[in-house]
Amino acid sequence: MAEVCKPAVGVGAVIVENGKILLVKRANEPNRLKWSIPGGCVNVGESLAEALKKEIKEECGLEIEVGDVACVSEEVFRDGDEIKFHYVIIDFYAKIVGGRLEVGSDALDAKWVNLEEVDSLDVVDFVKRLVDRILGRKSGIYLK
Repeated sequence: MAEVCKPAVGVGAVIVENGKILLVKRANEPNRLKWSIPGGCVNVGESLAEALKKEIKEECGLEIEVGDVACVSEEVFRDGDEIKFHYVIIDFYAKIVGGRLEVGSDALDAKWVNLEEVDSLDVVDFVKRLVDRILGRKSGIYLK
C-alpha cells in the first residue's frame, strides 16, 4: 500500500524595508513564543499568493503584493516516534500596499527588526538562515 502524503504547505511573507524585516511572535505551536516570518497554511483550493495575502491580512492587518520566492524550507516536529507537525514552507518576498500593522489572533506581537539584530532574538531557526541569505552571507533558495 502506498504511503499517503500528509505534510502541510505553509507560506510566509518576507517583508524588508529600510534594512529591517517584519517578524511576528508566534502565538501557537509549533514554535510558540518564537519570532518568525508572518504567514500560515494554504487551504485546499487556494493559490499560494491568495493564501499568503489572506494570512498576512489576518495576522498583521497588512495588504501585500506577492513577489518572487525568497526561500523554501521544511520543519518536522517529533515527540518520540510520533510526528506532531510536518510543514513545507514557501516564503515569498512581499511589499506592503495597504493596511496598518496590527497584531491578529495568530501572533502575540509584531515588529520591525534590523537585519543585523535578528540573531539577538529567539527566532525560528530558518529565519537566521534566511537573513544570512538576504545579507549575502549565504546563497541558495532551499534552506536546510
